[in-house]
Amino acid sequence: IMATQRRRTAASRCSRALLVLAVLCARCCRATCPERALERREEEANIVLTGTVEEILNMDPVHNTYSCKVRVWRYLKGREVVTRDVLLDGGNKVMIGGFGDPGICDNQVATGDTRIFFVNRAPAQLWPAHRGELMLNSSLMRITLRNLEQVEHCVEGESP
Repeated sequence: IMATQRRRTAASRCSRALLVLAVLCARCCRATCPERALERREEEANIVLTGTVEEILNMDPVHNTYSCKVRVWRYLKGREVVTRDVLLDGGNKVMIGGFGDPGICDNQVATGDTRIFFVNRAPAQLWPAHRGELMLNSSLMRITLRNLEQVEHCVEGESP
């Protein structure tokens, strides 16, 4: 019985240590990837949209980047910039590249994730591989009422 209790105590300590380590690691990671202010992120993006990742494509094993086909739910900014050459599958989907880019803090998604995307059209130097794609400009944001309101205020030129 004593040996069993000692093992449980040791396992409990180990679990707590792992939890503390995970929290410290999460804080460390945030500290090494500072995010620009929302106002600046919105200004630098020509297009801001909400959408759901439907498919992950074009994995680049060298750079660990990938593109995603995203079903667009709503344009918060820049709908007029999105021309027919960018729209896919009847006009309600777009291809977004730049996922996995080490210069962008929160840029990993899975199929089914719904986010706020800050994007620009792919620059000519990335053609032909990314022609007709949008490219991530900054971190993704989770869809919450507060986040949507903050982004809308930025788009409208108000302080969030």
